[in-house]
Amino acid sequence: MLTISSDPAPYRVWIPVVARIFGQLNQFRAIAVDMTVRLAGILLLTLTIPAAADTFGGFSGVDEPYQNKSDRVCSPIRVAGGKATGAPTCEKLGADVIAKLSIKDPIPQSGPKATFAATATGRTLTVTKKASGEAVITWQTMDPIGKVVAVYASQYEDRVAVAYTARVMDKDQTLIVAFDLLKPGSTQPAKDPAKDPAAKDPNEAKDPNTGVAPEDPKVLKAVEAARKAAKPKALAEWQKVLAVDPGHSETLFRIAAIHAGSKNQAEALKQLETLAKSSKPDAMEWLIEARFDAAFTSLRAEPRFRTATGLDKKPTTPYERVMIFGGQWEQSGTSCDKPEVRLKLTRDRSFKLNVKTNCSGSIMDLPFKGKWRVEPSGVVLILPNRGKATAADEAPCKFEPMADEDSLHCDLGKGIDFVVLPTRR
Repeated sequence: MLTISSDPAPYRVWIPVVARIFGQLNQFRAIAVDMTVRLAGILLLTLTIPAAADTFGGFSGVDEPYQNKSDRVCSPIRVAGGKATGAPTCEKLGADVIAKLSIKDPIPQSGPKATFAATATGRTLTVTKKASGEAVITWQTMDPIGKVVAVYASQYEDRVAVAYTARVMDKDQTLIVAFDLLKPGSTQPAKDPAKDPAAKDPNEAKDPNTGVAPEDPKVLKAVEAARKAAKPKALAEWQKVLAVDPGHSETLFRIAAIHAGSKNQAEALKQLETLAKSSKPDAMEWLIEARFDAAFTSLRAEPRFRTATGLDKKPTTPYERVMIFGGQWEQSGTSCDKPEVRLKLTRDRSFKLNVKTNCSGSIMDLPFKGKWRVEPSGVVLILPNRGKATAADEAPCKFEPMADEDSLHCDLGKGIDFVVLPTRR
């Protein structure tokens, strides 16, 4: 049984102790209240500050990616048949790696010179040709789109980026999405043949290995006749090709070569300059062919020749990078260390490859040949297999910067791996 004494003396000693306890409790209570206020303020501040927006840095001048923020590089979404699916894949990269991508300032799509425009409805983003209103890209997002902020195009209009707002996790954000309009090996933006049957993508009819599309039978017949014609009649036969197909790329090249061979340099340069203005997909291939063709040796120092053929111009497309010096690439060999490699790529999409090793007098020379196709990141060597039931082997060769020029890093499998540099033929 608890008994409380009426004498206050015994409790006097506890009074200070109890006072200190209650004082500390009040102090703790005050601290707790202060922390609650602070946390509430921080939470409120977090909710009211907008999320960090994406910032578009531009498109790579040597590859597909684009820059999003200062340290992030993304791969654009591929477009097939006017539709794009999925989302860009992004990764953080160091400044030195990003510098090698040669990021170029994008071209804002605004004003009368704009090529593209974009609109949004709900979760659907549509990119159109501004002049005609023709839809070239339709893409579905995960979150409803608020509005389109800006549209950008790459220098050659093979990639398009759109900045738009969306509400993600109850926050308004500005996001960037980019699209790749080129199909693998293509040099022109892809079109939807269902909407424009007269403007089918020429790559659909091309041989997947050579990249060459079949010509109109009339043109093909005229070209074959011109190729077989004897020298005195060759010029007249090639002019017949132009009568059927004005601006035929090979024909302009051949006529220029004939004039150069007959010392008519002025006419040869005129034909090459006409070819340089052509919009045909293979025009650049024949201009690159002219750079080192023996027929134009006497013109190679002429400024007009170098301008027309782009001899002094930095390559801007994967094909130009591959064929920059005529498609010849080499690796110097060292005894018992790395093989001597000679890779020759030709305009008709065929290649010859020799890999030669020499170690302690034991020499092994491995020849390969096949077809090749250009990719945004380099080329793919297609090595046919014996036996019709077996698919051809494909060996990738990727562009890698080396000093101030490109190299090709090829992996043929089975321990055959090498890095070749371009050489003048």
